[in-house]
Amino acid sequence: MSDKESPEGQISSTLRRAILLALFIIFCLVAYGVMLTRFNMAKAPVEAELGAPPSEAQVRLYLQPTHIDPVNHAIQVRINLLPGSTAAGATMIADRNYVLRIQHSEQTEQINVKAGQPLPEATFEFSLEDGNVRDYPFDRYVSSTVLSASALTQDGSVRPLAIGVTAWEGLFGFVVEAAERPAPAPGALALEFVFSRTSAVAFFSLAIYGAMFFVAICALMIGGLVFIGLRKIEVPFVGALGAMIFALPVLRNALPGTPPLGVRADALIFFWAELSAIVGLCLFIFAWVRSGAKP
Repeated sequence: MSDKESPEGQISSTLRRAILLALFIIFCLVAYGVMLTRFNMAKAPVEAELGAPPSEAQVRLYLQPTHIDPVNHAIQVRINLLPGSTAAGATMIADRNYVLRIQHSEQTEQINVKAGQPLPEATFEFSLEDGNVRDYPFDRYVSSTVLSASALTQDGSVRPLAIGVTAWEGLFGFVVEAAERPAPAPGALALEFVFSRTSAVAFFSLAIYGAMFFVAICALMIGGLVFIGLRKIEVPFVGALGAMIFALPVLRNALPGTPPLGVRADALIFFWAELSAIVGLCLFIFAWVRSGAKP
């Protein structure tokens, strides 16, 4: 009797597999810890101060991105007008008459502020000037706007007002970076927002696509080995292959950020994985038709 057929050989083989499995689990735990450290998931969004300092700003604004629509190349931004005083307990009442203009793309929006009236709040839809959702999960978008405020003086002339902006650099699933750009006119404030997927979204998206790839490989291995006769036909594998076919779309729908169907990663992995699972099932059925047990 050979060593492979002896009980000692079987125990040794089982122990070897158990050690490999334990090493794989340890590797996964270490990789998960490195991922948590590298991606810094505990980091919270911050506020960026742009334009005139709060002590010098004659008009103070709070900008907060609320929703991004990469498919339609649009981003919604809420603009709150803040009281000129930064002291605690300052009332949300305008202390002067002025006009705030928001220019984005080819459009210019206008907010008229009246002294003694509550400071208004408005939500605008800006265009995403760069980026394409087909690059998911590495897509990156840019949106820019130009803000200006002016008031009428007693002699009827227009006087620009210094603008100070507090921008909230947070949006679910995205990293937001707000920056000031050269103004196209004196007294104006040009802002640029850059949106990119968080590292966690990119990591788990790649992990899910990787899982699709390995499911496809497993389906082809099962169907191919049975078809060429290296493994016997076992009916339960039909259910497993069918489950793989329907599990792949479920995995696809679990992608963070719910990208539209047809991004480049779908063409590279998902569609081929789905076809591979179907081919694996067909190979298994062909083998069963050819060599399956007869009644």
